[in-house]
Amino acid sequence: MSADSGLKHVQKALDALAAAGSPLEALAAARDLRCAAEEVERRRAAEAREAGASWSKIGALYGTTKQNVQQRFGAARKRAAEEPA
Repeated sequence: MSADSGLKHVQKALDALAAAGSPLEALAAARDLRCAAEEVERRRAAEAREAGASWSKIGALYGTTKQNVQQRFGAARKRAAEEPA
């Protein structure tokens, strides 16, 4: 998923949330929004690492340790690298 498609997914989920006609539809849209935002966040973390940001700096941004962000984003990055193209 490209950066643009990730942001488009976030926008689509926001639009669905705004247009939801029932609490259940709103909940489904909120869930989609969370998933889309998490994917954008994972990609941005990977981009930051590729640009030279250390795990310590990323951890400081989140107010946590480098180990925590390594577990959070490093594992997701490894899984993405293992997925077939």
